[in-house]
Amino acid sequence: MQRRFGRDPMNVVYDSLIIGLGSWFLIWVVFLNPAREISQDLVSITAIRGATLASSAIVIFLLATLLFADTERTSAVWFAASAIACSLIGDFLYATNQSGRYEISDQFANAPYIASLFLVSATVLHPSVATMTSHSARRLKQPLLGRLVLTTTSLVLPVVVLALTNPTTDVDRTVRAISIFVLATAVTLRVVLAVRANAVLQAKLIDSAQTDSLTSLPNRGLMIEHVSAALEGARFSGLSPTVLFIDVDRFKNINDSLGHSAGDDVLVSVAQRLRVALPDRCIVGRISGDEFVVLDAKSKNQSDAVLLADLVLESFHEPLALRQGDVFVSASIGVAVFDREISTSADDLLRNADTAMYRAKDAGRNCVAIFDKSMLERVNQRLAVETALYRALERRELRLVHQPIIDIDLGDVIGFEALMRWDMEDGTSVSPAEFIPIAEETGIIVPIGAWALLEALTHLRSWINQGICRRDATM
Repeated sequence: MQRRFGRDPMNVVYDSLIIGLGSWFLIWVVFLNPAREISQDLVSITAIRGATLASSAIVIFLLATLLFADTERTSAVWFAASAIACSLIGDFLYATNQSGRYEISDQFANAPYIASLFLVSATVLHPSVATMTSHSARRLKQPLLGRLVLTTTSLVLPVVVLALTNPTTDVDRTVRAISIFVLATAVTLRVVLAVRANAVLQAKLIDSAQTDSLTSLPNRGLMIEHVSAALEGARFSGLSPTVLFIDVDRFKNINDSLGHSAGDDVLVSVAQRLRVALPDRCIVGRISGDEFVVLDAKSKNQSDAVLLADLVLESFHEPLALRQGDVFVSASIGVAVFDREISTSADDLLRNADTAMYRAKDAGRNCVAIFDKSMLERVNQRLAVETALYRALERRELRLVHQPIIDIDLGDVIGFEALMRWDMEDGTSVSPAEFIPIAEETGIIVPIGAWALLEALTHLRSWINQGICRRDATM
């Protein structure tokens, strides 16, 4: 039975205990006490009969644990539960006869016992009986409402009976008092357990919401909180908190060649290496993919930041030991030091470090770049060009100029080279060396290329028709 409790054993036990204790109280008041008062049998015989009926409370407890377990209820479980329920009904019918309240014929009193025997046979013969003692598949939907109703009923009914009926003897009063005390103790322990479980669950939810599941490092949200706290403290301490934005170079190649499991191993190894290489005052976080952030709230100037970045670079000199073998990786690092004139928030400082990291990638990777104001200006300019490029086609701002290709021996124009130019609405001319790479990175090059191809061939056909060039001229 214990194997079937699953991940929530104590809650199952306490809920079943409350149901068992509530059942015991009702059994005592309704059956045992009246039968004890009117019985003419010997004290030992009466005690044996009472103990037999009292054991029904234990059976009810076991039945509740069987049904409240978080594993799937197989056919054998239902047969066993039904057999226990029929046996209990038979006990209660027998106890009703003994209490003198009603007279029930033997054929009706014995029918539940006969049904119980058939159900026990069905339980033993059914193939799923082998899984009753094992922790089988967990139910996706737990019967929380039914469990709550049964537990609450087992608590409320004894209280109602206690309030509406008076003890008949001192023994009855004593049994009632002890039973209610034990029931109240079980309910109190259950409430304490529920409160503790809720607190643990809440702590786990907060932890999972603020940490990365793969590396157990703080995620972006928690890192922003740490950076914000560091900036708040810097206003009074005069320190200059530093943020390092670290990107693992060519991480996609590792995923593509060795698989995503190897990529996960690389990220875990990088996280461990950063923890070991950096001082204890630094906070390491993973904010997305292969991007890590390091916060040093105690740095005083840019020199401290550069030394910290050098420690990170040195930590990648040794290979990472993976299950697939040793792998060498490098990192591009962007450094941003808190400057009240540039950075006003944690988001600004992280953005500046990210900008510097991309500058390090452009510089050839495996190096460090320190943020300055000019980087932000270039980023803003690039963003403006990218945004305007999306509308350049529909605004007819793009045009083609053609450079003729001449056969020197013949002196004939044998083809043309089409060159794209972009003149914005405000009269600004953007160099192809600037907007073509942006178009390729963003995918806008596809519609632009289709337009350029159609435009160039249209011009070529027009010139051929006008006799300006030969019919076999190329574009």
